Parts: sequence; C-alpha cells; structure tokens
Amino acid sequence: MTAPYRFTPKHTLTGGDNLPAESAAAQMEATGDYKILRRLTPPQPYACTSPNCKQAAFLDVETTGLDDDDEIIELAIVPFQYSLDGVICGIGEVFDQFNEPTRPISEEITRLTGITPEMVKGHAIDKGKVRSILSGTDLIIAHNAGFDRPKCEAFLEEFEAKPWACSLNDIDWRSEGHESAKLSYLAMEYGFFFSGHRADIDCHAGIKLLTMPLASTGQLALSCLLGSARKFSWRVFAVDADFASKDTLKKRGYRWAPADALPHSRCWWIDIDDDALGDEITFLETEVYKRPTKPPVYKIDAYNRYSRRIG
Repeated sequence: MTAPYRFTPKHTLTGGDNLPAESAAAQMEATGDYKILRRLTPPQPYACTSPNCKQAAFLDVETTGLDDDDEIIELAIVPFQYSLDGVICGIGEVFDQFNEPTRPISEEITRLTGITPEMVKGHAIDKGKVRSILSGTDLIIAHNAGFDRPKCEAFLEEFEAKPWACSLNDIDWRSEGHESAKLSYLAMEYGFFFSGHRADIDCHAGIKLLTMPLASTGQLALSCLLGSARKFSWRVFAVDADFASKDTLKKRGYRWAPADALPHSRCWWIDIDDDALGDEITFLETEVYKRPTKPPVYKIDAYNRYSRRIG
C-alpha cells in the first residue's frame, strides 16, 4: 500500500553527482514541479556611479515589546542609492548596534529575536553616527513603518524631519496576488529566504524585495513604493460624533483613536485620498452629524505618514 502524500519524482537530473548546486536548481525549476528558494546573501557595499541618484536608508528595529513605551534593543540601517524610476544602484555599509534597555528583555523577546540580556549589556546606540547617516538621507523605508517610525522618533528627534515610506503598506501586495505582506512570506514568494527577526538581515531582505518586479505590471517594487510615498492624503476626524453613528462609521472604514492619540483622542478617524475629501465631508454631514460641519482635517504625506504626531 502506498503511503499517503508520498512524493515520487518524475524527473532525473543530468550531470551526475558532481552537478553544481545552481545547475541542479535550474534543472529542477525548469521541470515546473519545483520552486527553489535561494538563501539571501547580503551584498558587499558598492558605490553608485550615477550622478542623479537619491539616498535612501532601509531601517529596522528590535524592541522589548510592542507597546508604546517599549524600548529599542537593536537598530539597523542600510543606506542605499536609487534612481527616480526605482532602480537600486548602490549599497552602503550596514549600521547595526545594540542598546541596553531600562527594563529586562523577556524570554519571549529572546526567543523571537535571538537577542539576550548579555548581548546588549553595556551597549548604547551611537546617536551621533545615526545623525550622520540621516543627514544625507532623502527617504527612510521600513517594513511596517507604523511600528518603526514612532519608536525611532521617540529615540531621536531627527527622525521626525525625514520623509518615510513603508514596504509593507505602500505596495498593494494583495492585488499582486500575495496572501500576506509579511516580509518572510514575500521573500519566499520571490524566491529567497533568510533568517529573520534580526534587524540587519531584515533590512537586506527588504532591499532585496524592492528590486523585484511586481507580478501584475512588471513595475519594480521600489518604483511602486516611491509612487505611493509621493502622494498625499487627508486624515479626517469625526469629533463628537453621536454614539449611535458608530456602526455607520465603522462600515465606512473609520477607526477609533484611543485616549492618548494626538491631536484628537476618543473619536473616529479615517485616511482618504486627495480627491475624496469633498465626498467624505458630505457623508459626515448627511449620515453622521445631520448638519453642516467642518471636521478637523490634516494633510498626510511622507513627512508625517506613519508618525504618531498626526492621529
């Protein structure tokens, strides 16, 4: 009796036992029955030769937890250069430093990141070096900038002045046919893997992902991200909306701002495209307030998107 799910290969490889691994991988892929994942090897730094390139920095932090008051225990930044059409044309030296927090590192965080209290003991991130990197940076990118940006801004105020983009949210990965936007999942979808949850390798994986052409259009992922980052939107706050309207607002896509949110707390809010602002105010007047209204509205662009300074 054949065991269930037993795999019987339909193809044989040519070249004998000494066939180079990459040749073997290519043959296997060519059959259509295999998908090969290649280990991500971070590139050696190389200089950009284009006179018109821009400077970006891919950033990742590891922290003591997910709460607002949790602290950074590792910060990695990988500078790189790119052209305006989204081609990466240079990679800089990795900055990667530990930071000893004021609270203990839990066993759960150690399991997740591999970072132990002994590894960070006596270490502090060199703020002067970070400032030096930021001084020449035109754009900061993180995979989940909504988490990384507030942590970085709390650590060093120079992060506030820089435009940010997010490789998690500024590319519509679902419309590209991906079930998840998690970095490790997307890496496998695009044919590579890495040992995650350490800041430096996560940065390199994010940069590698940005070099990939998207499935639906063939557009480079970085080009798509840059297009999203250049757009602006509006954040609308439904301040003092009647409790009875909560289901209407939730159905519309509004979210609840907690007690410590700025600049408006304990109210509903939504981000909308530039051309939808008039329709949104009409919706609030007719469906929520039942009267003419001027809700608080804030422009959102790369300089404050993903920051806690708005909303």
